[in-house]
Amino acid sequence: MKVLETNFHRGWGGQPARILMVAEGMARLGHDVTLAVPPGSILAQKARAAGIRTFEAAHFRHPRHVLRALADRRALARHLAEAAYDLVVAHGSQDLWTAALARPAFRNGAGPFPLAYTRHNTKQVRDHAFNRWLFRRVDHLIVVSGSVLPRFEPFFARGDLRRERVSVVHSSYRPERFHPGLDRSRFRAEIGAADGAPLVGVVGRLVADKGQDDFLRAAALLRPRRPEARFVLAGTGTAEPSLRRLAADLGLGDAVRFLGFRDDVPEVTASLAVSVLPSVDCDASSAALKEALACGVPVVATEVGGASEIVRPGETGLIVPPRDPARLAAAIEALLDDPGRAAAMGRAGSADVAARFTPDRLVAGTIAAYEEILARRTRPA
Repeated sequence: MKVLETNFHRGWGGQPARILMVAEGMARLGHDVTLAVPPGSILAQKARAAGIRTFEAAHFRHPRHVLRALADRRALARHLAEAAYDLVVAHGSQDLWTAALARPAFRNGAGPFPLAYTRHNTKQVRDHAFNRWLFRRVDHLIVVSGSVLPRFEPFFARGDLRRERVSVVHSSYRPERFHPGLDRSRFRAEIGAADGAPLVGVVGRLVADKGQDDFLRAAALLRPRRPEARFVLAGTGTAEPSLRRLAADLGLGDAVRFLGFRDDVPEVTASLAVSVLPSVDCDASSAALKEALACGVPVVATEVGGASEIVRPGETGLIVPPRDPARLAAAIEALLDDPGRAAAMGRAGSADVAARFTPDRLVAGTIAAYEEILARRTRPA
């Protein structure tokens, strides 16, 4: 297959990480993959380093910036006319709009190649005339967990999208980086964690959707009962100033550490006694959950998005309601109070994610979806 994958993100996160993983896997199997990404984006840099071809003439601006969006549309349209792709797959809303507008259309509204859309999160999809127009031009929807599908219910009901043209393909993690047996001593020494002091942490962008404020409130509830515990937040983001103020207001003092951006996320993750995902929105197929479990670390996650499709409650971790710091604190404490049970959950989790969420399974599932799309194009009407 000759495939163009588009993405408007300039930074790094789960979405561009999955795109790169799929592109590398497909290229290894002999497929011709190009990534259309903004110039200067981290995905562009990583793709070039991995030997993946990039197209960087479109910035994928928001449609409200009309003149710039039209320039992106012209640039992508020229490229599509020259490259003759079998399939175009958009991964974000802004690049989906650009691709839909740039694709040459026949009289019936179809294009010379299928347009697929991969939805990576559970954020609300607004039901208005513009989106109805847009999704009628999507030939196939790929979602990263079943939790995404309810967001598209109005479009299914009306026929803007067709239920039989949907694939569910979970994201993966990198088993060569996240696995049991990673060194924990260096990171513990770096932050001055005393012997036997449990570390409880959240790994991810510091943004409102991730719910780190609830994690800090849970830490404040735990501190009187587990004064030896230490709490860490790895990542950066727009919510960091407000989270630092909240930690100070809660009197957490040196019990909490903001780690910032880390290159050694596997070692940080492996050092945790409990990994927490306190999300309140957005996480459809959390990489942080899979990575913690892969390292043998039990997890506590909120019942948001695809968490219950990754965690086996009571076997590999615990699931609690979102926006409930007391329940979150109780679940963390339950694992800290029973190290034997926590270790058993970690072992079970490591084996489970290694069986279900490998890069090979992600690539195979993606290729199967793409082949289904192309086969439908070649069948007689």
